[in-house]
Amino acid sequence: MKPKIKPGFSDYLAEAFAAGLHIKGMGEIPINKLFILGVFILGFSNPGFWFLGMALEFIYLWFLSTNPRFQNYVVAKQLNEIKESRSDKMNELIASLTPDNHSRLKRLNANLAEINKLMRWNLDENAGFMNQSRQQTLNQLPSIFLKLLKTKQLIEESLQRTKAADISNEIKKLEKQMQTPDISPAIEKSLRGNIDIHRKRLDNLSYAKENEMLVEMELQRIENQLHLVREGIALDSSPEGLSSNIDRINNTLGETQDWINNNSDFLRKLSGPPIDNMDLEMDSDPVVPPSNRELE
Repeated sequence: MKPKIKPGFSDYLAEAFAAGLHIKGMGEIPINKLFILGVFILGFSNPGFWFLGMALEFIYLWFLSTNPRFQNYVVAKQLNEIKESRSDKMNELIASLTPDNHSRLKRLNANLAEINKLMRWNLDENAGFMNQSRQQTLNQLPSIFLKLLKTKQLIEESLQRTKAADISNEIKKLEKQMQTPDISPAIEKSLRGNIDIHRKRLDNLSYAKENEMLVEMELQRIENQLHLVREGIALDSSPEGLSSNIDRINNTLGETQDWINNNSDFLRKLSGPPIDNMDLEMDSDPVVPPSNRELE
């Protein structure tokens, strides 16, 4: 898969300058930097070495930076770094899940593994395109599911910290204080301001409960769609049936992505920037919870 943003010439140049030779037992030796250091030292005995060294360094950097194979290596290296960073972010999200949400993610991965196994059994090894399409499709679902799980958990934590009954009681107390005889205009203004704030908090609570239900419905839709696909494969394992099931999962991904896009502001406020917000595009790896997670 081609990157959305290819490295620039300065990136190739920096990698060429820092390039080294990996020697077993010694690690990576920065050959180019050692060469520059050697030329610098030799130049004190004869300045001609400096000019010769600069010329050789220029030829080396230009040749390596413009070499297609070296450029492909730089692209692959950046992809791998982004992939590792993305994996770290996902592991952080998984570690922050509650036991119930963690188990829910684990069940989703078990269902995906079962679907993957059934499709692999029934697909011809020569059906390269369908195999690739199947793998890419199945690998995207856990990431989206994890994002939604974390969002739902954040909403639940917010609702647990704030009780509507407590806010309503506070409003009643403030309204009672406003009925005090001979209350000064300044105090009355302050009380009205606090009442307005508490009423807005009640509106926010109502909005949060509605969004929690929306996220839960989307999670259930993904889970139910996977159950439907797994049952469909068991009933019809023909190539046409498998292709139809892959299309169903793709439709689920598309609908879920549309839902996320429509609620992007809300999701961003709750759980930060999307995991998939990367400079380079790559195939996703499945999000797999740890097998033995220590629960507090």
